[in-house]
Amino acid sequence: MARKVSFGRVADVAHAGRVAFRGRDERVVIHVLVDPLCPRGLALATRRALAAERLGGVVEVAPVGAPPAGERPDAAVVLAGKSDVAELVGSYARSGVPVGIVVEGALDAPAIELPEQAAALVGVVACSEPDALPDHLASWLASATDKGIALAANFPFCRRAVVDSLVARCAVENAAVGAISLIPGSDLPVMTANQAKLALDIAAAYGRGVEPSRAAELAGVVGGGLLWRAVARTLVGMLPGVGVLLKAGVGFGGTMATGNALRLRFEAELARPASPADEPEAPAILLASPDADDDGYVQIGGSAE
Repeated sequence: MARKVSFGRVADVAHAGRVAFRGRDERVVIHVLVDPLCPRGLALATRRALAAERLGGVVEVAPVGAPPAGERPDAAVVLAGKSDVAELVGSYARSGVPVGIVVEGALDAPAIELPEQAAALVGVVACSEPDALPDHLASWLASATDKGIALAANFPFCRRAVVDSLVARCAVENAAVGAISLIPGSDLPVMTANQAKLALDIAAAYGRGVEPSRAAELAGVVGGGLLWRAVARTLVGMLPGVGVLLKAGVGFGGTMATGNALRLRFEAELARPASPADEPEAPAILLASPDADDDGYVQIGGSAE
């Protein structure tokens, strides 16, 4: 029976890995709608951030008065200025597209009356400092779209937000597993499988594929799971009566530590000089090229800043 469970877990992890790497290669489309009178610094910060590393990342830029036609985007970003963007935002939200309104301060966001379901898709990304905008925008995109892995794989500025979300979700799941396990030792295979899936998700979020190093990472995750299980057993023996809380806490803390260690590993790997084989597949598909003059976003549609 144990062998069947073990093989079942391995198959489950392998399937999760295939799903993660398919997600990495998904196409993710973002519309950027620009008011020519929007804050220039925020416009330029948005353009620099939304430069995709892979073919799957598509950014279409247009003035607020003429949104792109055709393909339905996964998210829309509206760089608001003096223009009335209520109708534009409403049209996206009513069609089921998440919309982020970028403004310098929350009080600058326009008041938009929408049905409850559509209103839930509208977010305000308020940031007065252009250098801080990528983090704010990444947090909104990661929470608003259902293509987190593709988003992270294509847009490096989104990786931290997406990976943090993946790690937190897995940590909560493992805390629940530790709290409700009824058979001694039954929680370890489930927690370890969850952490192995997390490792594959993080690899895909960083644009990585199926490589020999993934086996080493998974082995490290399994070893880490055994270590955290030993810690839990020791603590339960030292503090009888609070075993459920301890196992839940160790499940949560151990998963958070494992996930953050994996994130740091990939960040360190990316910080090393790249070989020709590691170069991105292709530049981003942008209607406003990041190599163009800096005024490209704020003069779109022919209006001056």
